[in-house]
Amino acid sequence: RRGTLQLKQEYQSMSSPPTQRDEGDGGSASGDDENDSRCTTDSSDTTATWTVLHVPGSTVAGATFNFTNSVVGAGAIGLGGAIAVSGGAVSIACIVFFGILTKLSLDMLIELTVKTDGANNSYEDLGRVAYGTAGRFSVLISKTLYSFGCLVAYLIVIKDNAGPGLRNLIYHDDGGAGLADASWFEILLEREDLLTFILSTAVILPLCLNRDMTTLSNFSIVSVFAMVAIVVIVILLWAINPDGEVRHQGGTTYENWFEIRPGLLESLGTFVFTFVSQHTVHLAYESLDRSVRTVSNWKKVSLFSILISTTVSLSVGVFVYMSFWQETESDIFQIYPPDLVSIDIARLLLCITMLLTFPLPFFTTREMVVLVANDCFGRDDESEEMRAALLAEDFGEDDLEDTSFFDPTATAIDDTNGGSGDHHSNGLQRHMPRVISRQKRPWLKPGEERQLISSYHVALTTILWSATTVLAIKSPNLGDVLDLVGCATGTFIAFILPALFSFRLVGYTHLAAAIFVIGGIVGSVGTYFSIGQLLE
Repeated sequence: RRGTLQLKQEYQSMSSPPTQRDEGDGGSASGDDENDSRCTTDSSDTTATWTVLHVPGSTVAGATFNFTNSVVGAGAIGLGGAIAVSGGAVSIACIVFFGILTKLSLDMLIELTVKTDGANNSYEDLGRVAYGTAGRFSVLISKTLYSFGCLVAYLIVIKDNAGPGLRNLIYHDDGGAGLADASWFEILLEREDLLTFILSTAVILPLCLNRDMTTLSNFSIVSVFAMVAIVVIVILLWAINPDGEVRHQGGTTYENWFEIRPGLLESLGTFVFTFVSQHTVHLAYESLDRSVRTVSNWKKVSLFSILISTTVSLSVGVFVYMSFWQETESDIFQIYPPDLVSIDIARLLLCITMLLTFPLPFFTTREMVVLVANDCFGRDDESEEMRAALLAEDFGEDDLEDTSFFDPTATAIDDTNGGSGDHHSNGLQRHMPRVISRQKRPWLKPGEERQLISSYHVALTTILWSATTVLAIKSPNLGDVLDLVGCATGTFIAFILPALFSFRLVGYTHLAAAIFVIGGIVGSVGTYFSIGQLLE
């Protein structure tokens, strides 16, 4: 009987593609596809062959654009209104502060995940290792709620800006008259709800049918540059002040910049929402190619992403605030004069950004639903004690000191017998009968825990897309959504959970304590005032 160490080596050989085949398989692994490699496991019974495909990932630059795209979004557009009700200097300080705090939290999460056995490069598995089922479900629920709130906010931005932007550019009016003689396209642009549904169907749904964010790297670059163009337009309008209609007369220097206004507490959610990206951080890290997937490279990605996001967000928020001062609203382009072509272009660029950003939190939402379904409906009836007893019987008590290499959710793909057959016909399966193939979930792709088979994938994607589209069409204004989502779920997923996991896995640190205290105060106080504002 093979020992635990040999079995561990063979199991790891399945998890990472070797550079060449075993001698028993006949020579080099090179073939028609250089990314296709095979590895073999020999036993006294038979020889099993696994095919391992290596899909190239993103470079550091590509991951930076991907992650920046997931950070910059509706939060940046809502900052002008939040600054107006909070105060100038204190708002800028809050934006910079939460940007730095988010960067530290992101790096803490990735370091914990990489260094923790059993974390499996996922936020929810890190929670499971730290606090068991309670930790895992806390992550699943908070990520789902926050990501879903992001999706609704993005579609609200599209609803508020796509129709007016196209209508003003094409027909040079604000849609206020002449609809009886208007063309069908002009009537469509006037019906913002219907236009939002059509754009969501034609653009967002096909993008959301992708399985991961690697293929969206080129779209992310377009989205980031569109956001930069919006910043340039806002700054130029402030500087040029066409016809004297853009720069309004504000109050005194103290009132504009140093006064702390009553709306600060209810706007904390918008400041947090601007940067929260922990719901997509592991997707971004996993999108890095394996040759560059290190903690040090990830810190470069997070640094550049947060730096770009902070610069873009501050530029939009501050220059819009300096244009309209206390009259600034949460959806900034609704307050500009309707006859400015540059604003209509900015509106369309913003819609492009939201359309291309939408898939990133959507992937997270779909993945969380799949994991919740796995936990609720995909478990077998064996207890942990029963599985431990089976392993002890198979290996012996002395050889069972280190079983961390067993993946309780993995499924071995055996090309020799088509993935089925007598468990005793293969040495690897004989010694891991209940661990490798522990869970039977017909909705999952073979060997996957997070990816559905095609029919379920399309069905779940369509259901989630439909729910977010309908809610966005019926939702209130953007500012209320940003405040509530940012405080109620953003602080929990960005600050509280990472700090709690660090306490449990590493021990007390000043950084984790600071993140926990700040996140708890901002979350509780901000949620209270946001709900009060929403009820009013």
